[in-house]
Amino acid sequence: MTGYSSEEDVYEECGMDSTTIQNLTGKSQAEVTALVLKYIESADQRIKRMLKVPITIRKEEHEFLMVNPVALGPYEENLEFFGTYDPVNCVDSVYALYSYGFGRQNNYSSLGHGSGRRKLPYPINCDDLTEGITDCIAGVGTTLSKETTIKKAGTASIKAIFATVTLPQVADWSFFFPSAANLDKRIYSWHYSSFLFRCSDKTSVFTLSLYDINRNIAYKTFTMKFNNTWEMITLDLDTFTDAFDWSNILIQKVKISSSKIGTIYFDNFCFNDGVFWSLPEGNIWWADPNGDPLGTFQVTYSYDPYLEETPADIAECSAKLAAVKILDYCIGARQRYLAFQMVTENMDKTPDKESLEVVRGRIIADVNRMLGDIGFGTNESIGAPV
Repeated sequence: MTGYSSEEDVYEECGMDSTTIQNLTGKSQAEVTALVLKYIESADQRIKRMLKVPITIRKEEHEFLMVNPVALGPYEENLEFFGTYDPVNCVDSVYALYSYGFGRQNNYSSLGHGSGRRKLPYPINCDDLTEGITDCIAGVGTTLSKETTIKKAGTASIKAIFATVTLPQVADWSFFFPSAANLDKRIYSWHYSSFLFRCSDKTSVFTLSLYDINRNIAYKTFTMKFNNTWEMITLDLDTFTDAFDWSNILIQKVKISSSKIGTIYFDNFCFNDGVFWSLPEGNIWWADPNGDPLGTFQVTYSYDPYLEETPADIAECSAKLAAVKILDYCIGARQRYLAFQMVTENMDKTPDKESLEVVRGRIIADVNRMLGDIGFGTNESIGAPV
């Protein structure tokens, strides 16, 4: 998920470019960029608190009815009341999912008898482990990259290219995460492992392997139906080969491997109890391979109405608040330098403290005025922004 504003927006608001900030602070270009992005994140959080977002939707009702996935969003209640909010691609978090009437007979499913709150997946947003390659280790002949275009959830998927290798190398078309093999997670309470997967060669046989701290392994193979098409894969943990006693074992790493060369995309990996979700898309996926996607459920979640299409005023406020942070930092840096050295030719090219403070005060006043025009607390009881 991206912020409300960009790095260039912040420079425009504070009246300085990266080079000027580098001169004032002594930081490199990369360090200045990291600083600005951190301040954008801080500014966005402040705006969200002022506008009371994300907005919470409580126990929104849906039905699978052989449809998978089901998208969150407005529904018609018994009294023919329609919601007016639009959470698509803006869902921030899923807090709880309640099921009832699940299963082929509408009163039973392998998800469990009766109704009640379902166990949340691990990780809770179902995507933390597949958002990038910084914590992955690739095998011989495997090239990993963070894919931000071909993805199914969040901001990225893991792309793996399995290629031929030259002798005397031996191909190992695989990768695992985390890189330190220290996941240290007991998964006994979840029944399934699910993810969204795409491959260039459907004749390949893929394997999901789980390792404990002593390198004991439990694994399950799977194949795809189509080339270059996203498919949902759910594997029943009870059917894994050489499965150890899940109740006493902590899983330390997860490995994906292929029998052939090709390209795959791996996204939205989680352990779950028969349902999982993709954020910010707001899709609820049926993940019970032993039953059809039938039944009614309710979900409590939150969404940020300004995430997908940020209004110009909010984007500008985000940039302005981040600019205030930059100005504060630069004022402090300038004062620190002046305390130890006389003004040199190079320092004369940087803004003076009074000018920085004037710009800072004007920006803060602009933010309060602009957000005041939008209205603090822009939500009604049904969750619709005013």
